Formats: sequence, C-alpha cells, structure tokens
Amino acid sequence: MTILVTGNLGYVGTNTTEYLRKLAFDVIGLDNGFYRNCNIGSIKYDVKTIDKDIRDTEISDFSNVDTVVHLAALSNDPVGEIDKSLTLDINYNGAVRVAELAKKSNVQRFVFVSTQSIYGLSEENIELDEDNSIKNPQTAYASSKWLAEQDILSMANETFTTTALRPSTVFGWGPRLRSDIVFNNLLLSGLKNKKINVHSDGTPWRPVVHISDLVRAIELCIKIAPEKISGKAFNIGLLGGNFTVKQIAEAAKDCLGGIPISYNTENILDSRSYQVSFKKAKHELNFKANTNLKSGGTELVTESKKLMANRIDLLDRKTNRLLQINYLLSNGYIDETLRFTI
Repeated sequence: MTILVTGNLGYVGTNTTEYLRKLAFDVIGLDNGFYRNCNIGSIKYDVKTIDKDIRDTEISDFSNVDTVVHLAALSNDPVGEIDKSLTLDINYNGAVRVAELAKKSNVQRFVFVSTQSIYGLSEENIELDEDNSIKNPQTAYASSKWLAEQDILSMANETFTTTALRPSTVFGWGPRLRSDIVFNNLLLSGLKNKKINVHSDGTPWRPVVHISDLVRAIELCIKIAPEKISGKAFNIGLLGGNFTVKQIAEAAKDCLGGIPISYNTENILDSRSYQVSFKKAKHELNFKANTNLKSGGTELVTESKKLMANRIDLLDRKTNRLLQINYLLSNGYIDETLRFTI
C-alpha cells in the first residue's frame, strides 16, 4: 500500500511518517516546507516529498496512491488569525481540492485530520459527542476545519472512503516539536523559566491526546474495514481525558519537580472550553489512547533536557508556528499569499 501524507514535515506529520515507515508502508510526503528546517531531533526515516502547497496540487500528485492522510494546514488558532481569508483558502479550499483530486485519481481512502477546536466554547457541562453536539468554532482555523470536514465526509461512496479524526490538543515528544500547544508549552516554558505561567484562571476545559496515540488512530483508519469509518467523524483522546487547564498545569508541575504555578487572568489568550466524549472511537473502532500526561510529559522533559544541555532554545521559532511563519514573511522567503518566493 502506498500512503501519501500531506504536511509530512510538521509536528504530527513527522511522527506519522516515521511510524508508518516502521510498519513497512510505502510513504510519500507532500509539504510546502514551512517547517522543513525546524527539526530539533533526529529524523529516522526520509521519504520522497513533493515540494508543493496543497492549493497547487495536481491529479498527477496522487498517481498510484492508495490512501491519503491529510494533515497539511495552517496549524493552530494564532496562525490562522494572520489572514482569515488565507486560512479559509488553505484549510478549507485546499483540503477539499486535495480530496477531490484524490477521488478523481482513484485513491481508495482519505483520512482527514480535523480538530476538536470546532466545539469551541461550550456552556454545557457535558461531554460533547461527534454527531449530536453543537459545533461552535471560535476562530478562523476552527471554522475552516469544520467546513472542510463536512465537505470531505460528504464525498464518501462505495469506492472512496472518507473519515475525519478530531484529535484533542496534542502533546508529547517529536523531532519537529511544537512549544505552542498547551501541555508542551507549560512543560517547555517551565523548564526554561523555572515557573509555570498559565494565561487563564485555570478553569477552561481542554481535552488532550499524546502524539503517539493520534498516530495509532491514523493507522487504524488506514487498516480498518471501510464500512466502519466511511463518512464518519471520531473524537480522539484519552478516556477520562477532559482536564481543566489547572489540572494540566498541575501535571506539568509534577513532571518538573514541583516548580511554582502562576495564573494570569489579565491576559487570557484562549477562550475555548469544552469537554469531549471518546466513546464512539472506543465502541466503533475499538480504539483506546494509552499515554497519560505523566508518562508523556516525563518523556518530553527528559528529551528536552538533553537538548537544553546543548544550548538549544526550545521556545524559539523552530517550535512555534506563528514565530516561524512571521520569520519567513519578514525575511521575504514567503509572500503575502504564504507561498515561497525563493
């Protein structure tokens, strides 16, 4: 089987590519290269990568491909706010374009990695399910993902299996590590500053999932019988893995040897709050996430300390998507449409 992974040079994409290669799948990448040089750890598996923006994909890019795993996107809420129209163009129009071309090229299976940000802000103190809950995206990123998910799932038929995975906020170690997502950020900034700074009162709810568990869920959607997943969406996260930001901060404190936590309610950066149900993935896919905050956080701290001993800054642009894109823009590497100029 040949698998095309879009966004293979990103945080999740790098781990996904390495995992699938270990399983002896033939893997091809497609990536515009924003984060090509952002690796801070060793990359064990190099794969052929089509150097291309998803907005410029052609049907020939999908020749002899059996499955597409679509990860490429402007990858979080702050980045998505750079230009909301561009976010829509890339995350919605670009994603749908990839799916349409894949279908025309007789690709059999399309795994779209969406986001739980589509739930946005929930005032109900209940776990939101995939199908009956209100979707309340608060940002351009979340809205673009929700639009793309709906269109892509509607393409499913007897010869083209489409499914959407809605991962919780991802955490954990990877060669192209991200420091701009909640648990990773609390750990890495805590390591550097000897104090954990929380930009809220700690009460918002935020489900989490370890990167290795998300990758296993992707593997499952590649292998499972089409009728179990086609046209369906699945929340991916730890059973019982709905945590308040305060609980996540306490977990970071535990992993970092008890350093102090400071709550800053004057500069709240993220208003999202929602609890999510993971029962559908358990019952219909027999999927269970394995890695908890303690074990995943301890691994991240251990690997990060090795890099910090070599004076590597784990909070610079290589691990922060907004800083990296602003660097590319300010130095003229990409233009106002976020396409490379050189």
